[in-house]
Amino acid sequence: MRYHGRIAAVIGGFALGISQGVAAQAPPVFAARQSQAYERLGNGLLILRSAWTLPGGTAPGLEQDASFYYFTGADRVLGAVLVLDGSARRAELFLPRALPGILGFVAPGQPRPGAQGGSLSVDRVSEWSEFARYIDGRVAGDSRLAILVDGGGDGARFTGALGSPLDSAALANPWRLWRNGIARQWPTAHVAVDTVAADLRAIKDSGEIAVLRKVGAASSAALLAGLRAFKPGARQRIVEGAVVSACLREGGSGPSFWPWAMAGPNSAFPKPFTSLATPDHLDRVMQAGEVARLDVGCELDHYMGDVGRTVPVSGTFDPGQREVVDLLVATYRAGLATLRDGVAGEEVIAASMAEAGRLGTTMKTELGRRAAAIIARRDSIPFWQIHGVGLEAAENLPARLREGMVLAYEPIFSVGEQGFYMEDMILVTRTGYEILTRGLPNTASEIERAMR
Repeated sequence: MRYHGRIAAVIGGFALGISQGVAAQAPPVFAARQSQAYERLGNGLLILRSAWTLPGGTAPGLEQDASFYYFTGADRVLGAVLVLDGSARRAELFLPRALPGILGFVAPGQPRPGAQGGSLSVDRVSEWSEFARYIDGRVAGDSRLAILVDGGGDGARFTGALGSPLDSAALANPWRLWRNGIARQWPTAHVAVDTVAADLRAIKDSGEIAVLRKVGAASSAALLAGLRAFKPGARQRIVEGAVVSACLREGGSGPSFWPWAMAGPNSAFPKPFTSLATPDHLDRVMQAGEVARLDVGCELDHYMGDVGRTVPVSGTFDPGQREVVDLLVATYRAGLATLRDGVAGEEVIAASMAEAGRLGTTMKTELGRRAAAIIARRDSIPFWQIHGVGLEAAENLPARLREGMVLAYEPIFSVGEQGFYMEDMILVTRTGYEILTRGLPNTASEIERAMR
C-alpha cells in the first residue's frame, strides 16, 4: 500500500519558496525547452521543484530554482512540483490549494490549481494530492519507469558532506531526502539524479546570450567600482558595498552573489570559502602592500554575472606581485587561444600550464619563479577552473565545450598567503570565443591605471 500523504509531506517540507505571482505570459521559449527535454527523456519523467527556502541573508529576493524557472518561466511560485512527462509530452504542475499560515499573506498572488496552465508555461496545474496518483499511473504502465529528480546543486553537496548524528546522509540533505522518498514510494522505478536540465541549460539560446551580454556589462561596471574603493585602512565591506551599489545603478536586482573583496591572507584559496560560515564575511581592515581577490557579479533578468581580478590594496603592485600578475595574464591568454567549439576544458587549462612552464625561466623575482612553478603543475592548482554562467553564477559544464556555452575561465592559485586570480565571462563560438565582460584591465599596469 502506498501513502500519498507521505510524499506530500516531503513536498511540503522541502519544496518551499516565496511568491507573489507568476510570469504574465508563457513565451514560446519555455515550450521549446520542454520539447527538448521530452526528446531526451523518451518514456521517462523529470521531476523538478520550485525554490524551497525563504529568501534571507544577502539575497535581494527570491532566488527561484534555476531549472524550474528554465522550463516554466515561473519566477514567483511557492511549493510547486513540476513533472515533465516524456511519453505524454506534457508539463504537469502540482501546487498546494492554499498556503499555510503567514505564507498566505506573503504570497497573495500564488496561483490556484485549475484545469489549464493559464499564464504558466505548463499544460495543467493540479493539487499536491494528485502528484502521487499521477506517478502511480505512469509506474503502473511501466514498472521500470525512469524518473529523474533534481540534485540540488551546491547546497546539496555542502549539506550532504555534513552527515547526521543518525548516520543517515538523507537527514542532513533535503535534496537527498526528497530523492530517497520518491525511490521508496515507487521502488520498482529507476530513480536517478537529473542531468537533462543541466545539459540543456549549458547551451544558451539567442535570448539568453543577449541578456548575458547585459549582465557582463553590468558586472564589469561593478568590478571597476570595486577597484576604486580599495585603499589601505579601509574595510573589505566598504568595497563590497561599492559593488552592490554599482549593480543597482546598472539596472540589476542586486549582486548575483555577495561580493568577495578578500585582502591579504583572506585572498589565498581556500580561505575565502570560510566567509560562507562567518556573519561578517571575513571582514578585516586592509593593509598597504597586500593583494586582494575582487570577485563580483550582478543579476539582471534572472541571469547571473561572475568576473574578477587581483587588486593591489594600495593601488600599486610591488615588483614580485607585478611579475606574478603579468604571468597570470600570459597563461590566461594562452588558455583562451585554444578556446573554441569542441575543445575540452582541461585542454584549455593545460595550455595555460604549458605557458607557465615556458615562461618560468624568464622570471626575475623569487615570487615570480615560485608562481611559475606552481602553475606548471596541475596538482598544485586544484582551484584553477572553468564553470558555466547563466541562471546561476556557477553552473556545471560537460567535459567538452560547445558553441553557445557561456563560461567563466577562472585561474586561481596562491603563493604563500597571497592569492592571485582573474576571471571573465566568455561565450564559446564555433571558431573561438567572445569576452562578455569587456573593457576591464588585465595587466598589472592596466589595473593600477584603472584604480587611479
